[in-house]
Amino acid sequence: MSKDAFKKIVKNIRKQTEPIIATALINGATRVSNEMNDVVSDGNQSPRILLRKIAITLRSGVIATGQEMITSGVESIKKNRA
Repeated sequence: MSKDAFKKIVKNIRKQTEPIIATALINGATRVSNEMNDVVSDGNQSPRILLRKIAITLRSGVIATGQEMITSGVESIKKNRA
């Protein structure tokens, strides 16, 4: 495979994946933001509990974002094959 052909393939892949990744990241950031607001709304929490809840919120947000990217990618592949 020539270098130019490889560059075209990579460019095409990037073009197709950018909207999927952008949408998933926006949705994930929105979800984490909303959950963080819920976590810090109770001002009477100990710092240890607050930090634990923040870590759990970040982890679940990253997992949800990854799952959304995978789901969107699979749907895109199915749509392109049809």
